[in-house]
Amino acid sequence: SPSIGRRPITSVVLSLHPPLVTQADRGCSPLIILSRQPTSSTMKTVILTIPSAAAVGTLVVSLVNNNNSVGDSTSAPAHRRLGLLSHKLIDPQTTEFKPPFSPISSTISSKEEEELNSRSLINMCVGEEVPTVTHEISYSPQVSRQKQQTVKACGVDYFRSESEWIEKQQQTICTPSINVYAWLMDKVNCFGEGYPLWTAYGELIHLLRDKALINPDGTYIDDDFDNWVTHPTLQMILNLEPYLWSHFGWSIRVFYSCDKSIIFAQLTPVCGHEYKMKMSKVKAQYPAIELYVMQEEYREGKGWWLKDLYTESSFPLDWLVPARRYQYGTINLQIPAISEKILDCVYGNWHVFSKGHAGDDNECGD
Repeated sequence: SPSIGRRPITSVVLSLHPPLVTQADRGCSPLIILSRQPTSSTMKTVILTIPSAAAVGTLVVSLVNNNNSVGDSTSAPAHRRLGLLSHKLIDPQTTEFKPPFSPISSTISSKEEEELNSRSLINMCVGEEVPTVTHEISYSPQVSRQKQQTVKACGVDYFRSESEWIEKQQQTICTPSINVYAWLMDKVNCFGEGYPLWTAYGELIHLLRDKALINPDGTYIDDDFDNWVTHPTLQMILNLEPYLWSHFGWSIRVFYSCDKSIIFAQLTPVCGHEYKMKMSKVKAQYPAIELYVMQEEYREGKGWWLKDLYTESSFPLDWLVPARRYQYGTINLQIPAISEKILDCVYGNWHVFSKGHAGDDNECGD
């Protein structure tokens, strides 16, 4: 309809749930806000269902009667323009939602919806059909209402068999880590809200202190790339393994707990890596990209926290959310909302070079 009643429509605001995204400046901007929201307006909302492969979800068309001109995407906050996680903290005392409602997990309402959305997002963001993962690795996301007991790693698994690995080594040239990392961040940013991938630990120090991940001579500063992921992001990355394998010569090794849920994952090149069912650092031609899985916990009197299931360190949710954009060369990275406080807690004086590593079981908070 060209009008609301007898008054003309001067702008249209479109949003897709899950967000429809498009690539821009190597990042991906969700088409969430096409005009500045008026301070007062008459709004009617039309809801349409779009059951297509490219955009599965509900398109909400808000017809706004106002005199503002249509702006560009820069009118949205930076973390929303980039498709990074943006959630308000939930106060269980003042909201109708009670634990275990989670600010992150609630972005996906069911396992079936998650699977449908993930396939749609992956094919759209990658730009081609990505084969379905055939290797079954357990995935058991849990939202806890209280502080968890210690989670121990009980085993290791690969996405590929040893024979596949050896055959691939003989016929492939592996892509360098920095290129795979750039590609991975581009895709995760494209997935939109609810799929954070934060730079963590040593790499976070190198970004903030050294402003670099690579030495001037082209060598890597660290022997891996540390990152935090939530369960939805982890599942999306696991689904990308067939593409990593066929295009880059990379695959994934995971550490799992005794209840068969993944607590840590290593993206690794096949080149130079000996196939081992052993919990250890990856040794390969290029550094691995490591994913520390973050578990959401609700703590009475403290609100929502995120716990690293592998190192057992815990942080208040608002120390990580919303993710901040960090531009490193052509790579659009995500870093925690209050990165400096996290590093202060985990490392102490991280501004001075040290050979020490992050300790385990850090309980951070104000």
